[in-house]
Amino acid sequence: MIPPFLALPRGSLTWRIFLSTAAVVTMVLAATLALTAVEANRTADAAVDRALKATREQALQLLRSRVSTLQGGAEVFVQNPNFRSLVQKRDLSSMLDQSQEAAAQLGATWAQITDAAGVRLAKSDDPGAPADTLAGSVLIQSALQGEPASGFIVMGDSALAQAVTVPIRGAGAIAGVLMAVTPIDHDVAGLIRRGAQGDVDIAFYVQQESGENRLFASTLQDTQDLAALIRGLPEAPDVPAADSAAPAKGVMRTNPMIGGEHYVAVAEPLRAASGAAYGGLVLLRSRDVEFAAFNRLRGTILFGGLLGLLLAAVAAAAIARQITRPIGALVDATRRAADGDYGADITGSGADEVGRLADAFRAMLHDLREKQAMVEFLSGGTPSDAMTVQLAQMRSSMQVAVRDGGITPGTRFADRYDVKEVLGFGGMGSVFKAVDVELGEVIAIKTLRSDFVSSDPSALERFKSEIRLARRISHRNVVRTHDLGEHSGVYYITMEFVEGPSLKQIIRDRGRLPVAVTLTVGKQLCRALEVAHDQGVIHRDIKPANIAVEGDGVLKVMDFGIARLATGQSGVTQTGMLVGTPAYMAPEQLMGRDLDARADLYAAGCVLYECLTGHPPHEAESAITLIAKVFEETPKRPSEWNADIPAALDDLVMRLLATDPDLRPRSAIELHDLLAAIG
Repeated sequence: MIPPFLALPRGSLTWRIFLSTAAVVTMVLAATLALTAVEANRTADAAVDRALKATREQALQLLRSRVSTLQGGAEVFVQNPNFRSLVQKRDLSSMLDQSQEAAAQLGATWAQITDAAGVRLAKSDDPGAPADTLAGSVLIQSALQGEPASGFIVMGDSALAQAVTVPIRGAGAIAGVLMAVTPIDHDVAGLIRRGAQGDVDIAFYVQQESGENRLFASTLQDTQDLAALIRGLPEAPDVPAADSAAPAKGVMRTNPMIGGEHYVAVAEPLRAASGAAYGGLVLLRSRDVEFAAFNRLRGTILFGGLLGLLLAAVAAAAIARQITRPIGALVDATRRAADGDYGADITGSGADEVGRLADAFRAMLHDLREKQAMVEFLSGGTPSDAMTVQLAQMRSSMQVAVRDGGITPGTRFADRYDVKEVLGFGGMGSVFKAVDVELGEVIAIKTLRSDFVSSDPSALERFKSEIRLARRISHRNVVRTHDLGEHSGVYYITMEFVEGPSLKQIIRDRGRLPVAVTLTVGKQLCRALEVAHDQGVIHRDIKPANIAVEGDGVLKVMDFGIARLATGQSGVTQTGMLVGTPAYMAPEQLMGRDLDARADLYAAGCVLYECLTGHPPHEAESAITLIAKVFEETPKRPSEWNADIPAALDDLVMRLLATDPDLRPRSAIELHDLLAAIG
């Protein structure tokens, strides 16, 4: 009887998984058997070479990292104005203390300081160090020429160390050089060995003045044979100074006997900044250990390979069947979505890749349905009425805008922006549609009223700080802030241009919104607040007028950072004037207290309330009366205005409007999840 998976069409996913798995297992089995039988030596050598090569790269990277860390710390240290001033003045009484402080801060064995001529001023570990001229050193020369340098040096003719030099810059000239040194020792060798791929031992040697190589650090216990090996290493040739930092190929590969065990050894020269080889690094891998693994596997590899092939065939069939069924359903749902039908029922779920794909596709269809509902709702409006209102606003705004900044449509502003039309006017300035002639992009320009900038000397700096934070917010539900500038005394902000009406205009033209559309607005608003709050930005003026809706149903929150122009940490100016829109401001903001993300969530509750009922939760003829209502009256529940509102949404909106911030959701993420659970 033919197994079921073999009866499937030859081009099916089941067959492809099975054949691919079987081919891989078969090739691995055949190659392993062949290499084990006739090429065991070559395989062992290749494995040893791979381990040595990887460890060599790790060792060189570790040494480079040590130098980079030391150099970075030294460059920070020499930026200290007091230190630079002492060096410029050649204050010899302070140089020893400065060199010792540098060594301590950088974790160096010792540090020394020279003047602009390369004459030693102090050496941290030798208070009596003479004022020798060190300008002949390539390391010192490079730093005196303004370039940091690094290289290996010999310490006491018995060990190697890594050294860096950085220039000490004075007023327009090099005032001196700071040199820092960190040793290479047994700890460094052990650190490389712990990070090595496989059982690789490490040794370091120094080339003494006599020309003989001397072992000074190793991870091997028995070093007698190793010392003899190192003494017999050939002398590495010098290279040009410009190539001294480039890793060279190992100067020798040999198979020594160390402590009665066969090894493969590779030597790597370590050079000074001049390019001269001062010593080197030796990597050792035991061939006996490598062959032990092959010997243990030799008798079982054939049986294991055949068993693996059988299990792979069974597993391929089972896995393929688990994949093909839900993927088939996703393919059908994709085709329906391409035709505009977002009603497909995705039933698959789980923690594996296919389950996560099904969950993601289900969420995508849900978002598409919500956007479709929003687009359908928007398409049913009366654009002529909206245009009449908008044109009236533009004419009024244009008059104020011209008085405020002297900007008119048809002119070029700041030698870069062609102003096309007035989009609106708010409490802080006017908004224009313009074209950035340098980038060829349509943008929005918001000018700032001069009294907001001039009334408080610190207001502009606070505002710049907030704008810098706002520029970091990048999300499709947030109007992107581009830049803050000033031209002819007019401060302005450039930002993304959004083609679409504000949520306030939609509510004014259409009345209260359907529950499904309101939920879509709420969830997209939460996504915008989530990314802003993650960056430490609180909007402070969330309201329908600051929310634009594009034609494809995407909501855009505007004016992140703008409300901070005239405020400190709270929602009031230094003169006590409220900045914001009282009808949407949280009680703690009205009282001038410190704010957190929950103030924006209160405003989000006001937006949801207005979407569901057609008006804000509190209304009054004056700001003072309105503020009193916020503190003294509980607004009617949305369901009292609209009986179709679900109880869960009704309760959530009232929870958002709580005067006590602790009763509201803790974050925009939590609010989003609560809205998503409703529908």
